[in-house]
Amino acid sequence: MRAALLGLGLLAVGCSPPAPQAVAVDVSCVPESRPLRRLCTVRITDRQTGAAVRGATVTLHADMPSMPMAHSVPPAPAAPGAEPGVYRGVVELEMRGRWVVAVRIAGPVNDQVTHTIDIE
Repeated sequence: MRAALLGLGLLAVGCSPPAPQAVAVDVSCVPESRPLRRLCTVRITDRQTGAAVRGATVTLHADMPSMPMAHSVPPAPAAPGAEPGVYRGVVELEMRGRWVVAVRIAGPVNDQVTHTIDIE
């Protein structure tokens, strides 16, 4: 009986929703000088305090999921910008279509978010 109750308790814990992320990540990518080039801006803030997250290592990984084996381009670093908590990097895409940019964050926080870019 105890084993069954313990099993139910563990199952309930395993089924609980994931904990909310400690940081908020806002991503925007805008066209650059060439048609397939995008400047991505990543803003990272602490959800509780609203303070900018400094000292992170941010990398942009662009993949085209509609292509066989998820065609990708080399990862691009996003360097800290002039404003605290803001990081900027350029992705060089290779063709028109839908791209998914995985923004990987390491350092004081570890997280990954995705941003979709449609190029027509």
